Amino acid sequence: MSFFNALWHVANFLAAPLFVALILVLVAKGLMWRALLARDTWRTLWWQSALGGLTGLIGGLAIWSVEGKLAVWGAMLAGHAVPLAYRLVTR
Repeated sequence: MSFFNALWHVANFLAAPLFVALILVLVAKGLMWRALLARDTWRTLWWQSALGGLTGLIGGLAIWSVEGKLAVWGAMLAGHAVPLAYRLVTR
C-alpha cells in the first residue's frame, strides 16, 4: 500500500464522523434547541460531537475488526449524541 493510498483510507475513515457531527450540530443548534445551546459555540459543539463519534467508530473497529457493521455505525452515532445530550440535560 502506498503512502497516498493509506492517506486516502484514513481520510475516508475520518470523513464520516466529522461530517455527521457537522450535520448533527447544525440541526441541534440551528433548528431544534437554539435557546438551550446558545451559550455554547458551534465549534465547541462540533469538536465534542466529532470526538465522540470518532471514539465510537474506533471502539467499534477495535471490538468487531470491521468498519462497515451496523453496530459500529450505531456506536458512532451514540458517541455523537452523548456530548449534545449532556449539554441539554445539564441546562
